Amino acid sequence: MGRAMRKPYRHGPSNQGSVFLLAMVALVVLLLLGTSLVQNAIQGLAWASNDRRQAEAFSLAEAGVDMAITKLYEDYDGINDTIGSGSPYTNSFSLAQGTVSYTVIAPYGGIAETCMIVSDATTWANEKARIRVVAAYQSDVGRVFEGAIFSDSPLLLNGGGGIYSDESGSGGDIYANGDVTFNGTSFIMDADGSIFTTGTVNWVPPEVPATHVHQGVAPLTMPVIDCDYYQSIATTTYIGKTTFTTANMEDLNGVIFVKGDVSIAGSYTGQAVIVATGKIKITGNVTATNPSDDTLVIMSPKSITIAGNATIDGLIYAHSVLDDASTTAGGNVTINGAIIADVVRTNGAVTITYNDVWKGLALPGIGKTQWAPVSWEAFYL
Repeated sequence: MGRAMRKPYRHGPSNQGSVFLLAMVALVVLLLLGTSLVQNAIQGLAWASNDRRQAEAFSLAEAGVDMAITKLYEDYDGINDTIGSGSPYTNSFSLAQGTVSYTVIAPYGGIAETCMIVSDATTWANEKARIRVVAAYQSDVGRVFEGAIFSDSPLLLNGGGGIYSDESGSGGDIYANGDVTFNGTSFIMDADGSIFTTGTVNWVPPEVPATHVHQGVAPLTMPVIDCDYYQSIATTTYIGKTTFTTANMEDLNGVIFVKGDVSIAGSYTGQAVIVATGKIKITGNVTATNPSDDTLVIMSPKSITIAGNATIDGLIYAHSVLDDASTTAGGNVTINGAIIADVVRTNGAVTITYNDVWKGLALPGIGKTQWAPVSWEAFYL
């Protein structure tokens, strides 16, 4: 009896249909997942864009408050006569980001030497914000000079570095009008130091006691750099871009006014304030020959840039009412003094040991009473 022939195995129609069905189901699942991921990404970008627009609106509104305080300080545009007569003072201006209108009313609630400032901002993206400030007439506005870092905006500290108090245990503090963010956990502060922020801090150096961390504090106002005033009291005046080196920084004295940009590096003797109307670039070490006696204040309403791994003995101050005056440290910078600026940028490790030997020099706000905020409220409109 012959052997039966075995028929070759073939995929039947039902098997082919099952494979096709599974492939289609998998494809549909992948499409749904992809669509969900794209929607989440778009939503995340929208939220981030919305946060940026809102932050821009509040920055504009803050510029209105700064402008009002500056006018009160300098008595521009007859503002003090206007509010002194019981009438509100109102004005507006435009910037690249949008428009601002602000009103000053005094006295506030019938309390002498107080005023209320209301600043409304509208960005070109039509984002709106309002800041309402109650300010009081004060002769002491030097709080910004009492810490190692004062930033009039959120502060990001990259890399290592550290903040140290002076020999008496004072001044080893960080202050920011905004969040304080440490990029890493290698930053050092000593136990006498404190952190002050109008927002929050993402990490605290282990040396800093919990009682020295203050979040959600009221903003402080930086004293105005009055260029006209400094030019009027200058002991030396330069016109145009000016370079300072060891050769021309002996026996510095008083106020040195520069109508233009400045480049500076070298050692110095004496006690002086260098005020530039333009940008200042620190291209190397700027050190005191006699650190216990010599001191230098470097000021600009534009920007101060520190290039390389420089050591600086002195106070760095950058502030403007309309634009953010910045101080940028581009390397591993060591400062015996302090940094005070609208925006502080650290692209490397910055180490600051607080030193206030500049007391007695012609610092902004010293010897001149200024309106200073005592309460601060922000609103979305």
